[in-house]
Amino acid sequence: MKGMVYDTEEKHGYIYLVRTREFKSLNRPIYKVGRTSQCPDTRIGRLHKYTKGSEIYLILQCHVDDVGLIEKKILEQFCHRWNPGPDGSEDFIIPTAQELLAAKEIIIAVMHEFERKRI
Repeated sequence: MKGMVYDTEEKHGYIYLVRTREFKSLNRPIYKVGRTSQCPDTRIGRLHKYTKGSEIYLILQCHVDDVGLIEKKILEQFCHRWNPGPDGSEDFIIPTAQELLAAKEIIIAVMHEFERKRI
């Protein structure tokens, strides 16, 4: 981010929750959990590959060594709670605003769990 100083030796990853433009335009409550490993001083390129009009609901930074494990744990918990969407295992049907809030809380809880282990 502009004006911030980062330790260039420490690398970060990001976990995000997005609804693509296609699902948004069809008014379908389908969301994708994703991850990317990026240096924080660059734009998060993976998110810019989603089509214009996609909605990003949550972006959280984590240690790069954990990003794949964090995503896996989040996906496991989502699989137990919501049905998969039509486009693959990282897409989930989250039908209500209350459940969308619960999805965000799951992501944050998993991130906290990994941060506690790392510290």
